[in-house]
Amino acid sequence: MKKMNLFLLTVLGAALLLSGCGSKAEEEETTTLELKKNGEIVQSIIEDFSESYYDLDELKSTTESMIAGYNESAGSDNIKLQSAEVTDGVVHLVMTFRKSEDYTGLYRQALFSGTVKDAFNAGYDLDITLNSVKEEGATINKQDILDMGEKHIAVVRETTTVKTYGDILYISDDVTMGPDDRTATVTNGESLSYIIFK
Repeated sequence: MKKMNLFLLTVLGAALLLSGCGSKAEEEETTTLELKKNGEIVQSIIEDFSESYYDLDELKSTTESMIAGYNESAGSDNIKLQSAEVTDGVVHLVMTFRKSEDYTGLYRQALFSGTVKDAFNAGYDLDITLNSVKEEGATINKQDILDMGEKHIAVVRETTTVKTYGDILYISDDVTMGPDDRTATVTNGESLSYIIFK
């Protein structure tokens, strides 16, 4: 039971990348945050679930309990568990959040998705340097970023893959681009990482 609870804390609190061992399917899939244009966040958690003491029903029950507690305090169903299943020893858990603030509220983990202007007004420090994904070696600083007030930005503090609804333009040093223009991976969960997209 103790090991199962530790697993739940890991899965639901950190959304870590799946380790690089196992089948080909496992290697190709990682925990992902998908940012929707309407502000919704879709979290797909993918983790090893092969230990004998892991129990899917217990995972679902604990997740549903956490969500119910949050939604009750929020006064509406801001978070939903969409699915939970195990395939070949890997758990796939999909949750939707009405907005990034709900994600932050449930996990106590920084996440922002909105315009650059909104991020600045929310108190995020934009005194940073970001790298262009289109022009190698090109960077932008705080004033350049503020001038992009209506562009979109994701601010993340965890190691995860991020899928945006617009082409990615600029990223911080601890972000690497994925296989397409709308996918990037945050490699450092200890500090805030930034992604600016159309």
